[in-house]
Amino acid sequence: MGKNKNDMTTKDHLTRIYIGRNDIFADVVNYAVYNGEKVISPDILEDGDTVAASYICNGEGFKLTLERIRDTRKIVRQGENDKTCYMVFGAENQSRLHYAMPVRAMIYDAIEYVRQIENRKKTFEAISDAVKNGEKPVEVPPDSEEFLSSWKADDKLVPVVTIVINFSDKKWDAPVSIHQMLDSENDKYQRNRIIKDLVPDYRFILIDPHQMSEDDFNRMHTNLKAILRAVAYANDESKSDRLTGINEEITRSEAVLIKKLTGLNISVPKGEEVIKMGEGIKKLLDDSERKGKREGEANGENKLSALIKALENAGRKDDVFKAASDAEYRQKLYEEFGIE
Repeated sequence: MGKNKNDMTTKDHLTRIYIGRNDIFADVVNYAVYNGEKVISPDILEDGDTVAASYICNGEGFKLTLERIRDTRKIVRQGENDKTCYMVFGAENQSRLHYAMPVRAMIYDAIEYVRQIENRKKTFEAISDAVKNGEKPVEVPPDSEEFLSSWKADDKLVPVVTIVINFSDKKWDAPVSIHQMLDSENDKYQRNRIIKDLVPDYRFILIDPHQMSEDDFNRMHTNLKAILRAVAYANDESKSDRLTGINEEITRSEAVLIKKLTGLNISVPKGEEVIKMGEGIKKLLDDSERKGKREGEANGENKLSALIKALENAGRKDDVFKAASDAEYRQKLYEEFGIE
């Protein structure tokens, strides 16, 4: 159990760093939302705070009521000097299926909307202070109802969209909406159908490589499609022969990510940073290697997971993939961080 947990942690760290790249994240959004059209460009994406929290005022100050941490959160601006937020996108990278994901995604998004209202409240308080001090406020002060609501009658929410990416070796058979989580067997009763119709549905956008066609993969414009193809084909005997036909040139770090996600033993010649993926696949690791049953491999995963955490905490994200692919450099980092 400990090895599996650390293996999942390593996968989660690597996918979070990879999807967090603006070029990759833009590809995710363009595929999932705009059918592959290049609508969102990397240069208008800005990293957002991944901690989503909600507070209430209890008379003595603010009390934390709910806190969640997204894998990736990006804010869409119109340009470098534009401070206006036009959209918020969140990505959740799943190394395992999550059967309550609709509720989880709904909570993430709800907190995002609460955050917008709380930010508006801060603006109203600043306006109130300016009026009291005889200063010119930044905008027309809200009326009493608007102040109570922390929202003006003509204010508009910024849309929030959550995209879930399935990096597991299984086809996603979990719910993608709240209605799918309700008891469908009792829908035959009229009263239950009425109630279900009254319950607002909520769904997230799913990217599941196991359900993607070749046309779907080709609507992506980065090497994310090579990684998702590998996830889809590696454990599917009917498709495994397609792996050698993947012609994308991938980097060493992407080869490391594919190996961690799928167990594919991709050969990357020493000294080279870019290879053709199909040419670099030698074989599938046997079951015992892929499942990591050997004790030495388990210890290695534990150490690597600890090192990745230490590098992330130190803000050295560029060293993560180098550490995962370069044994000599990894050993130096173990010594630097005192990891045994």
